[in-house]
Amino acid sequence: MADEKLPIAILAAAGFAEVTFTDTQKTLIAKGHAMRVISPDGGLVQGWHADAWGHHFMADESIGDSLAADYCGLILPDGKNSALTLAENPHTKRLIAAFLDAEQPVLVIGEAISLLVSSDLAAGRRLAGSAELGEELSRAGAHWVPDENVVTEGSLITATSAATGAGLIQTFLDTLTDSSVPQAA
Repeated sequence: MADEKLPIAILAAAGFAEVTFTDTQKTLIAKGHAMRVISPDGGLVQGWHADAWGHHFMADESIGDSLAADYCGLILPDGKNSALTLAENPHTKRLIAAFLDAEQPVLVIGEAISLLVSSDLAAGRRLAGSAELGEELSRAGAHWVPDENVVTEGSLITATSAATGAGLIQTFLDTLTDSSVPQAA
């Protein structure tokens, strides 16, 4: 049953792509999956909508207090400002690495793919990414796949901003298996 599963973590900082974030939330709710929003400081986190600041959303937890073992998967929504802020937080690398090391599903969208580079987690991986990120990914030792909007490698899914929507979230949800969803004791 979905209510017995651990929640899905959504890691975002101020400036995340609001439409990607809200579409993700709507899809997860419609599919019966619990989620928790993690931000650098907890409290409120503000989205970016079109060319201006958007709405504020409540974060459930601070990244410093977050553990991968408390979640069944991780989603990093698009947003340049969010990615830049998260790249400066030492807990970002710790959290993303913990999910990847445990082979828990991780979905990284758009500009958030740069977090794999700043966290030293891109080398040797096949990654989707925009042309703007391509050179950065290649320098970091990743195999940039410029002609695919979604690339899945094991439990890691990377997607360009063009690939957002319910279908992308469903691809992520399909990676959730009984073995990747630990049950709370």
